Amino acid sequence: MTVYRWVLIVHSAWRWIVIVAGVALLAVAIEGLMKRRPWQPAGAHLSRLFGIAIDIQVLLGAMLYLTLSPLTNGALSNAVIDVPHSDVSFFAVNHGLLMLLALVAVHLSAVLIRRARSDPARQRRAMVCYGLTLLIVLAGIPWWRPLLRW
Repeated sequence: MTVYRWVLIVHSAWRWIVIVAGVALLAVAIEGLMKRRPWQPAGAHLSRLFGIAIDIQVLLGAMLYLTLSPLTNGALSNAVIDVPHSDVSFFAVNHGLLMLLALVAVHLSAVLIRRARSDPARQRRAMVCYGLTLLIVLAGIPWWRPLLRW
């Protein structure tokens, strides 16, 4: 198997870690807000896990996008992407931009939550910010592709 294939398999599988971490974090924030609990260490740990998971996913994606993937290498060698609703245009433009936006959003969210003055404000910010980050991630996933590659 080629390096491209291995990185693609890991990138594909790692998305589930990102999604599970994001959903778990969102659940902790919603539960904490509804039950008026203080910001728990579990929330802080899940926040870090979600951020690290997205960091790793973006690094794997950057390896694919910039060097390994024949799909994006072919698209990047052409100045114009002819078919606006194809796999090539999705991976050359939309997927990368949405995931970079998710990367910025997850780190901005962590800063906003740390700067909140009260626990309810932290819970609210975590719910909104990480919820939006998770939506960006979900919007950028190519759901028509295999859910797990082997």
